[in-house]
Amino acid sequence: MSVFDPKLQKEPYYPVVKFYYYKEWRQFEMKFHSHEAAECMHVLSGSCKVETDEGSYQLKKGQIIFLDAGTRHRLIVSERCRMFNVEFSFEQGCTAFPPFFKLCKENRALGNMVNKQASQLLLHDTDDTYQCLRRLILEVDKKSEQTDFMVQLLLSEYLIRIAELAEAKVAEPDQQAYVKRALAYIHQNYDREVSVADIANSVHLHPGYLQRVFKAFTGKSIHEFLISYRINKAKAMLKQTDISITDIPHYIGMNSQQYFSTTFKKHVKCTPSEYRKRHQYNDNLRRKSEDIIQSAEA
Repeated sequence: MSVFDPKLQKEPYYPVVKFYYYKEWRQFEMKFHSHEAAECMHVLSGSCKVETDEGSYQLKKGQIIFLDAGTRHRLIVSERCRMFNVEFSFEQGCTAFPPFFKLCKENRALGNMVNKQASQLLLHDTDDTYQCLRRLILEVDKKSEQTDFMVQLLLSEYLIRIAELAEAKVAEPDQQAYVKRALAYIHQNYDREVSVADIANSVHLHPGYLQRVFKAFTGKSIHEFLISYRINKAKAMLKQTDISITDIPHYIGMNSQQYFSTTFKKHVKCTPSEYRKRHQYNDNLRRKSEDIIQSAEA
């Protein structure tokens, strides 16, 4: 069933996963074909080309192509490409989860995507969509009737994220879109070792070009922004938790205590311990480090 079938906007249909797979292709050329379900291909590594009756799309790591049901297409891999494919459709039913037409009314991006009826879209992921897809597939793999609600919930979230990527692609100038994706990558990965090259690779730009674009829009270099973001996270931990000052660097991607202390003092004009004494005035507001550890483990 097409994502744009008029029945979906009038009757209680719910999204369902029809098929999915991980696959590494090597020097492969597929014949033209189509599916009764819509399909999304996530490129995890390498590159490939997808040809349709309307055009040809070159995909590389971090890109997604959405193909509506019935879209004739074929995959061509000249060297190697690892990807995650998911096919989804819609079925009638009765559950506590809202039907698709209500989701389209509630979420502007999803409603816009349905109204535009683009049967194929090339999108740039910020990792959020892929992580959502992974959670969805883990739920599908449980193979229990009790998972139906969660599958509908996660698949609906996935479709909304796809729609948001499509909306961002149309609404933003290219340079601003690159900066937004770079910021999203920093927000998701600041707690580990991150290089400018890693960030540039995530948005498919040369590091030097991304540096220039990033500074033009934010007023800071990527390194300056990353440091500032980490220091702000450290300040929040110092104010709101009892995490040891010697452990905080490991929570924000700074694995050297000396570097953390020096950098913190340079930006905040006081040491971490002085900052904690000034701002952590109410023990009842503090989150205990044990609670944070238990929450992370859960």
